[in-house]
Amino acid sequence: LTGTPLQNSLMELWALMHFLMPHIFTNRAEFSYWFSNPLNNMIENNSGVNRGLIRRLHSIMRPFLLRRLKKDVAKQLPKKYEHVVYCPLSRRQQYLYEEFLSRSATRAALTGGNFMGMMNILMQLRKVCNHPDLFEPRPIKAP
Repeated sequence: LTGTPLQNSLMELWALMHFLMPHIFTNRAEFSYWFSNPLNNMIENNSGVNRGLIRRLHSIMRPFLLRRLKKDVAKQLPKKYEHVVYCPLSRRQQYLYEEFLSRSATRAALTGGNFMGMMNILMQLRKVCNHPDLFEPRPIKAP
């Protein structure tokens, strides 16, 4: 289902497994009690690794996970193909994009050279491009 390792929490793993096999991974609280909570406690308290807990999690997950390294499968993968599709901004996106860039606070942040300020500006512009409601939500009109 994914080639990307889980990054945020062990509960991401439960959510993925519950999605795939809800009849097996039924109880979120139980999974959290047995695995997520103890692992989080180990991390937060800098305590030693609980090898038994890790072995138990591995044994439960082994039938459902297949780990392959890139070096082992790289020869079998097709060549990478990049197909660029240009998607012009809608009128609303264009308006929001230009209006945001013309704000005095935005211009000040751009000329200030502060890295975090610039990253924030990029994230706001990205929201406009992805979907304008992420940047400026509009009320939902019911029919």
